Amino acid sequence: MRELRGKMRLIGTLIVCLFIGLGAWYGMTVYSQGSIWASNPYNQRSSGSTAHMGDISDRDGNLLAHTAADGTREYMPNENVRRALSQTVGDQMGMSGTGVENYYSSTLLNISGSLVDRLRSAFSGAERVGGSIQLTIDAELTSYIASAFPDGKKGAVCVINYRTGEVLSWVSMPNYDPVDLLDGRADDNVEDTAYLNRCLQGLYTPGSTFKIVTLAAALEADPNALNQRFTCSGSWDYEGGKIVCAGGAVHGELDLRTALAESCNVTFGKLAYQLGAERLRATAERFGLNENLKFGDFMIYNSAFPVSARNVGGLVWAGVGQGEVLVTPMHMAMIAGSVANGGMMMKPVLVKRIENSLGIATHTGAPSLYRQVTSASVADVITQSMYQAVRSGTASKAAIPGYTVCGKTGSAETSDDKSVATNAWFAGFVADPEHPYAVAVVVERGGAGGTVAAPIAQKALKKAIEVIG
Repeated sequence: MRELRGKMRLIGTLIVCLFIGLGAWYGMTVYSQGSIWASNPYNQRSSGSTAHMGDISDRDGNLLAHTAADGTREYMPNENVRRALSQTVGDQMGMSGTGVENYYSSTLLNISGSLVDRLRSAFSGAERVGGSIQLTIDAELTSYIASAFPDGKKGAVCVINYRTGEVLSWVSMPNYDPVDLLDGRADDNVEDTAYLNRCLQGLYTPGSTFKIVTLAAALEADPNALNQRFTCSGSWDYEGGKIVCAGGAVHGELDLRTALAESCNVTFGKLAYQLGAERLRATAERFGLNENLKFGDFMIYNSAFPVSARNVGGLVWAGVGQGEVLVTPMHMAMIAGSVANGGMMMKPVLVKRIENSLGIATHTGAPSLYRQVTSASVADVITQSMYQAVRSGTASKAAIPGYTVCGKTGSAETSDDKSVATNAWFAGFVADPEHPYAVAVVVERGGAGGTVAAPIAQKALKKAIEVIG
């Protein structure tokens, strides 16, 4: 009998432990997933009077998303604007993981961070009024850039204020209409990649835009590097391979400034070889490659520079932004912006202001230095070289009359046998403290950066000057 009672106590203890474990698991699940459940359209407790999701507006106060009196979530009436901002604003189903409606759902639904309050919110039918979020994004600028993007092409455009870090525009193509998801069903006609924010999640070979980083490494290693002369005969044989200039161009004798402006692969391949993998990697990592780029408002997929000293070919091609080097468009905009800002890379900011349901500000976005990626003197030389590229080099189609535009084009190979058109790139900025705007453009399989990406960048920068000042 005593043995039986002992077994019963053991079984009882196990049952109690099981219930405690289930309770703890449920509590932690509510804590970690509560905001997602609350924002899901299948959650009936989010409908009607139980949850009033807060407003999302752009930098000028234009409503991008709000909740109507009947509890229906509404987006901008203009479909073109809705689509242009789809991956930024998001949708009720959370199809775009980078969307503000998903990333900031707990703020928009006023779900407290405490476990007790989250459990109460999960079971209570009491009305919740969410906070409102004002973004740094400009809706007019974003819609304009989306309309300027080549029809049927995929890619991205990022525009930032390089002095404050404010994100002024994210355009990711293709896009989608969040209104089509209001009934809780995914639109079967939408391409899967439309939910991807290519600005943050698209990892691309940067092509010649990466020569900005290679030039920085050379100038840091040798302040007199500008005086070094290189000879380009159109190709260069290195240990185990050959590097060639685009279109069979022969640039002859040139210095580094001209080499950047004319996008000479031979010169930058030789430069990478001279620098070595360790030096080039160290500079690339200061610019943010091989790093976890997670910020308060969003996360950028990690750019990569996996080149080793043992792989000479990989090193040479990395110097011209080919091979295994990968960068997101947002990161490339930050790199260009850091050059414009005297070598100072600012932390990117998407949220300008958050207010609670009483209209009291609980957060205000403020400029913050991420890192000094290179010296002001090196940044100045790169700026001059990028200006030369726009004035008389491959980036001439980015020029804006009356403004000093600096830029670098890129035509990134996407196949070993060149059977697929190159990705067209441009990274640059307006060198003006009154108009401190940087831009990165990538058009997948678009062809030459100078003829495809540069004109888009020109339109984006010109419109930013017009609508933001």
